[in-house]
Amino acid sequence: MSRGLIAGALVLIAGFAGVESASGAVPRDESRVKVRMIAGRFVTVPVTVNGTGPYRFLLDTGATSTMLDPALVARLRLPAAGSAVEQTATRSEATVLVRASLALGGVTCLDLAVIASPLDAVQALEPAIVGVLGQDLLRTANWWLDYEGGQLVADAEGRYLSRDLGEAVPVHWHSDRPAVDARLPGRGSLRLVLDSAASSALLFREVMDSEDAGWARLTTHDGQATTRQVVLGPIQLGGLEVPPFPAAMLASAPSERPEDGLLPTGLFTGVYFDNRSDVVVLNPRRSVLSKAR
Repeated sequence: MSRGLIAGALVLIAGFAGVESASGAVPRDESRVKVRMIAGRFVTVPVTVNGTGPYRFLLDTGATSTMLDPALVARLRLPAAGSAVEQTATRSEATVLVRASLALGGVTCLDLAVIASPLDAVQALEPAIVGVLGQDLLRTANWWLDYEGGQLVADAEGRYLSRDLGEAVPVHWHSDRPAVDARLPGRGSLRLVLDSAASSALLFREVMDSEDAGWARLTTHDGQATTRQVVLGPIQLGGLEVPPFPAAMLASAPSERPEDGLLPTGLFTGVYFDNRSDVVVLNPRRSVLSKAR
C-alpha cells in the first residue's frame, strides 16, 4: 500500500532559544507524564511499543505519523505495512511503513501504520531517542502540554471541556496537522501549524514587510539547509498578542502545502489541545487545570 503522508519531524533553527521547562513534583497519575527537555526546547516522552519499553520519543505535534528508528523496528520484529511518501520541511521521499501498537499517558492506539526511518538529527541531540510521536496517537485524545510544570497530561475523557481555561483559538486541520490563524495587524494573516518539534518559527512563503535578520541553519531529521531569517510579528492569536520573534524563511517549501509555516509550541508556557472541539488554549490557566484533576 502506498499513501501520501507528512512526517514533519524535527525542525531546528540555530541561534533561537526555546522555553525551558520548570522542574516540580507531579502527582502519580497514569495520565500525567513527566517530560524531559533536550536542547532546552524539545519535549521527549516515554512511549510503550507493542507492550515493551517505555522508550524515549520526541513529541511532534506537527507530524501526522509516528516514526520509529529502524533498529527498534528490527529488534521488535514489527511487520511491514506497505509504503508512503514522507514529507519534511526540506524534501519528500518514499519510505517504509510498519505496524505497531503505541501507548502514552493511559492512551493506547492499536495496530497503527507508522514510518520506519533513520532519526540521525534527533539522535545527535539525544542518542536515547528511538521514535517521534505524531498525531496518529495524539489526535485520539485531548492533551495539556505544560512547559511550566514539565509534564504532558492526557485528558482522554475531556474533563476540562466545560472549563474556562484561557485564550481558545480554533484549529484548522491540514493532513492531520493542527494549524491556527495568526493575524499580522495591517498585513493579513498566516495559517501556522503548532509544532512542538520546531525550535523556531518557519515560513514557507514570503511575508511582506518583514524585517531581515540574516541567515539561519535549518535541520530536519534528514538533512540541513541554509535559510533566510526574518523577524515576524507581533502576531495576534485570538485575543492573545505574541511579541516579535525570529522566523526562518524556506523559499523551496513544497508548493502543495496549504499552511504558511510552523509555529513552535515552545513560545507558550503551555498549550491545551482540545481535539474534541478542534480548538487549542494557549497559555492555559494552570490553577484551573490542576484543580480539575
